[in-house]
Amino acid sequence: MNFGIHGTSSPRVDYRNLPGSARRPGSARSNRNPITGEEIPCPVPHQPTQDTSSSQRPQSRPDSVPSLNLKYLKDEDIFSKPINPYHYSLDTPNTASTVSWGSPQNTSRFEYKSQKASSSVRPNGVPGLSIAAQEPAQRSYRKPLSAKPKQPSAWDKEPVPENVAPPSVHHQQMYKQYQDELKQSYRAHVAQTDIREKDIAEKMEALKKMKTAPPPDLISDINNSAVNDVSDEEDVLQQSWAKQRYSTQQLLRKMDADGLLEYNKKEKLLETVLADQLSRAVISDPEQNQRTSFKAYDHRKGRGSNRFMHESRVSTPSTAEDLMSKRVRFGARIVSRNGHDALRELTGFFFHWDNTLTIYEFRQFGKSAKAMPFIHRGQFVQPKGPKCGNPYTLADICSGSNLYIPTSDQHCLPATMVDKKYAIFRITDVDKEIKAELLLDGVATTERQATFARLHFPSKEEYENQQILHYIQSDVKDRIKKRAIKTVIGLGRYYRKLDDYDTGLLIQNELEAGLGAFHIDVSQQSLDAVWEILDPEGSGSVDYGDYMRAILGEMNEYRKSLIRKAFQKVDTGKKGFITVNEIKKFFSPNYKPSKSSDVDGSALQAFLNAVCVSSKQEEVQYVEFEEYHEGLSIGVATDQDFANILRNTWTI
Repeated sequence: MNFGIHGTSSPRVDYRNLPGSARRPGSARSNRNPITGEEIPCPVPHQPTQDTSSSQRPQSRPDSVPSLNLKYLKDEDIFSKPINPYHYSLDTPNTASTVSWGSPQNTSRFEYKSQKASSSVRPNGVPGLSIAAQEPAQRSYRKPLSAKPKQPSAWDKEPVPENVAPPSVHHQQMYKQYQDELKQSYRAHVAQTDIREKDIAEKMEALKKMKTAPPPDLISDINNSAVNDVSDEEDVLQQSWAKQRYSTQQLLRKMDADGLLEYNKKEKLLETVLADQLSRAVISDPEQNQRTSFKAYDHRKGRGSNRFMHESRVSTPSTAEDLMSKRVRFGARIVSRNGHDALRELTGFFFHWDNTLTIYEFRQFGKSAKAMPFIHRGQFVQPKGPKCGNPYTLADICSGSNLYIPTSDQHCLPATMVDKKYAIFRITDVDKEIKAELLLDGVATTERQATFARLHFPSKEEYENQQILHYIQSDVKDRIKKRAIKTVIGLGRYYRKLDDYDTGLLIQNELEAGLGAFHIDVSQQSLDAVWEILDPEGSGSVDYGDYMRAILGEMNEYRKSLIRKAFQKVDTGKKGFITVNEIKKFFSPNYKPSKSSDVDGSALQAFLNAVCVSSKQEEVQYVEFEEYHEGLSIGVATDQDFANILRNTWTI
């Protein structure tokens, strides 16, 4: 077969020198064509030279086709080296350590020279490309920066210009009229709340005359049951306990963690309340009972599908959502001596548009948290006090005030609260900003502060009662300040011993006998005034917890929250009481009485001696834990010192 093209021999045979070909060594090669039998002249073997020009190479193109010159595509900065087979691994991998066929290898086949800034790959005969010359000179995508003169701001000007015109006569008269009206309103308010000591003394005398003397046998029984061996020993309390244990950064971390936890609780409660209340609005919608004239779907439910109470397509009206947004969140706790009930985490919502409220309980079930309804939404009336018979309003939702909710129509209350006529809730905190925004909606900015204060002014009767109780409490606290812990715990234990039926109600003589047994000297006029405030209906009995709070006072809600937090840390089982072993486990042993003190032992021993009647007592109720810190609060002036004591002893 002739491999030549246009009479020229193909270099295929000459260049290939493959081993194992058909030609054997020493044999003569035949130059005949095996088909035609003609002789073929043997071409001269092509000897490759180093000259790679096109004239020396074998030509495989026709003469009419011009040659292709690729010298302009040659990169002068890159030069190649011959391939070295030792740079590549061509062995078959047979072990884990052998480099595979796809493993990259370092090779120096291509090397790059550094390019100079002035080097160019453009041929000499090709003109250069100038973009700037083709575009018009006036066209520019970027505006030139021009120095603009700086405009004077309001801070550069004078605060009060000199050329201000004086107020006119009309404006002066209006300002004077406004000033006179403000003074008259203030004088009228002071006149309403002005109470003279003479009026209080006359009122006490009238109350004293109305009281009847108790029977003599009852007085003898009270005197016999009184505690006669009460000593005036001072409480074990060192100033070193109030020192700050944690650094500022540690306290900030703790506050951030507690704040995040409270924020998550609020969000969970808010989500549950809105879903619950909005779903109630949809279910109670009268359109749910209307039947549609067409059936757009099959009533038969497939397997695994959810079944709903209503199959209609009634959506939540937008008005309900708008009204739900006018709400105020407040924290609450139950006023009870039962530890399990007193430690419930409650959150309430007051709806301003219809003066209704609801209370939910936050419960933690392992890692899941839920908000359960505790008091159903409704409008409730005040059963006692100067506003008796009036419904609760947004102005009544204040920190420290009580809410009296009837237990008759509430089905989510525990069994310990159903037997009572009213469930008493103490408001611990309120969203003040949202409350002020709802109360002052539509009020001018200049009148907001006065209007907000006017809405929260107590009545004359409430103001008189507050002043009387404040005067008695300040006098009693000054007298029992150094022995407050023993006095408060002993007085509570004394009243619980007299409460045979566990109702908490005692008569006046029994309550006054307890004050005398623990050397709490209060005049009879003051005691009669307190009784009149606590029992305006004249029932003859009062809850001894309310009586103790009226005489001895009560700590603020911030300190109460710290006590609840400390007790919840110790009471891991949420039983409502703690054992002595649990107290020893969680009580911090780092703080002890000073060496100069005559009391032996530690702060733990001082606490156990105060709350336990004897060494055989194994359980401490929440009411005893609370009374201990109530007495401690009387001897501690600031909230910061009280918080440091709780953090140092219970590591909260």
